[in-house]
Amino acid sequence: DGAQVAAARRLLSITQRELAAAAGLTQVTIAKFETGGNMRPETVEAVREALLARGIVFTNGNEPGVKLRKVQPDEE
Repeated sequence: DGAQVAAARRLLSITQRELAAAAGLTQVTIAKFETGGNMRPETVEAVREALLARGIVFTNGNEPGVKLRKVQPDEE
């Protein structure tokens, strides 16, 4: 959801504009997403993939959230 996207951006210290560029979207779309606007499934997937590629892990269950994946020594 939008709150998770905003939290993920904060963890990565990136702007809406930077996330938008990585996902092939506009900054306006990211802002709309983060404030709860309706998004097409392909838009949600583009944002998700852009965040996953940067090491974000989405957690679900009783306490949805995000965390930054630990980098393994062989990934550096």
